[in-house]
This record gives sequence, C-alpha cells and structure tokens, in this order.
Amino acid sequence: MSKIRLGGVKVIENRTYLSSSCRREVGALGKICSILAADRINLGLLTHVDDDGHGQSLTAASAKSTICFSGYILDVTGSGMCRTAEVENSVSRISVFPHDQRPEVTASVITILSAGVLVKPLGFGSSPSAVTVVVSSSDFEVAMQRLFDSFAFTACGSYGQWQAVCRMDEQQLREVRFSYNEQIITTYGFTSQTGLDLWNVSLQIENMGRFGAFLSELGEQGFKLPFLISNSVPDKNGIHFSFALAEDQRGRARQVFDKHMPGKICYCRGPVSLLFVHGPHFGDRYGIAEAFVTALREGGIHLLALSCAVSSISAVIEGNDPHKAIGALHTRFQTPGGNAR
Repeated sequence: MSKIRLGGVKVIENRTYLSSSCRREVGALGKICSILAADRINLGLLTHVDDDGHGQSLTAASAKSTICFSGYILDVTGSGMCRTAEVENSVSRISVFPHDQRPEVTASVITILSAGVLVKPLGFGSSPSAVTVVVSSSDFEVAMQRLFDSFAFTACGSYGQWQAVCRMDEQQLREVRFSYNEQIITTYGFTSQTGLDLWNVSLQIENMGRFGAFLSELGEQGFKLPFLISNSVPDKNGIHFSFALAEDQRGRARQVFDKHMPGKICYCRGPVSLLFVHGPHFGDRYGIAEAFVTALREGGIHLLALSCAVSSISAVIEGNDPHKAIGALHTRFQTPGGNAR
C-alpha cells in the first residue's frame, strides 16, 4: 500500500496539557483564555466543544508548564461547577501537513496510533493546514516512527533524518521572541465555510480504530473534513470527537458511521458555519484566543466548537450566515493596511 504524501511534520516537545469538563454555563473557555492572556502566556493548542451531547463543555489547552494552568484550575474546581480539570506533564504536540481537508489523513493518524500497542492521544486539533495530535512524551518515539512508516514527508525522508536535521530543541524555541505593542491584532483575513453539520461522539479508547475506519471510508467517498478536534474524557478511558461534515451529505455520513460504529450514538446538529483566522504571528503571541472568544461573545455569537492550532483559529458557529460573526471579529482584529471597525 502506497504512503500518503505530505509536506512535513512539526513537533513541539516537553509541554503540559490541560483537559477539563465543566457544565456549559460555567464559561470555561472564556475563563482559561482571559487568565492566560492576563499572565501573557502563549497557547500552543486550545480546543473546546460547547456541548458534548450530555450537557458538558470540554476544554483542553497546551502550554509550556504546569504553572500556566494553576489559576484556571483553582477557579473552576473551586467553584464546584466543573467535574474535573487535570494536567498531564511532559507531552509532545505533533502536526502533519497539509491535510487539504482529506479525512483519510486524519484517519491514517488515528489508525497509526491504534495499531499494535495503543498510543493514546490526549487530544487532536485541526487548522486549515495541519492536523495536530498531543501524545505523552513516553509515547512520542513510537508515534513518530509509525508516522514515518506510514506517511512520505517531503521535508524529511525518514525518522532518522528528521532527528538529525529537522528536530527543534528548546534553545531554538527560546530564540523566537517578539514584543507586541499593537493595540489591535493583525490577521491575514477571515474566511468562512457554510452548509455544514457538527457531529459529536464519545468513544472508549479501544474503539478509536473504528472511528479511524469511518473517516477513511468518508475519504474514499469524496467527503471533506474541514474541522476535527478531540479531548480526553476525564476520569474515563475515553475520547470525545467533534467534527464537521457537509450538511447535504448527512444521510450518507450516517450510514458510514453506523457501519463502523453500530449502536453508537453520535449527536449531529446543523446547519453550522466555520470561521478561519490566520495571522503572521498567531503561534507566538499571547492574547489572540482571548480576543477572538471575547469578540464573538460581545457580538452575541454562539460558539459551538473551537480549535487554535498551528498559527490558526477555526471556529464552529450556528447557522449559515457568518457575516455577523466576521463583523464582530473586526472589532478586535484588522487586516494589513485595513482598519478595525
């Protein structure tokens, strides 16, 4: 079987990962964004689903150290309105790109992790360019070797070559420093996609391979996968996936899902729209997620799901008219040469 050809793989090692499960009304997403922005902490990864189908919101984030999340954990657990807020130390974020919205790319990553001895993903995030998976550092070497066995990367031909040439160390990461004095955040622009459904499903981790097979068959049938995130289910050996598919293909998608996941409940709602925002320094500037979430909240926009990964923000909102949401974002963001409203 021929390998899927991709452009490259990017890795950030030795980070921490927070996963939390709270009642929807707690506003966990806004809390974590505001706390981290106030402390000038950069977010390497942030995912959120407003309702997992059981009245719980799931929020996850990755940053440099455990102390980054201490304020958030004290806030949400002290209120008694969150079931759990757990931090995993020493994780790695692995991003493969470009995926071109092909379900088979994400399916292959999931299948790789499920093959043989299970490598449990702590979470997935998506951007318009890449698929990012978070794994424990103890599973990192196995996960990377399997990726190079299954994908053909243009930048590095083998895992050994990647280790010798392409691997970034902590010193290189520390050398990337910026100072931000801008009063409003610059973005390359806003794009959107309409006519979608948002699907939510919680699985036992041993069924993750079946979910990968479901995505693989969607790819064979010509589906596109513009959005996918996952979060570990706290206190359980489970994983929750939220993903977007075309609304007019709902019936076909349901048939494929039932084929691979018989008897499993998957919550589907639509129509929804996707917003995409990408900026020249989104990967290393604090406060961007907080500005994004605040702008939508102040504009009266209901945010259903979110992924901040690889210098991009992808957001799922209700309805088929994203213009109001884009107008709200213009209060906090501007394009080069343009003015915020």
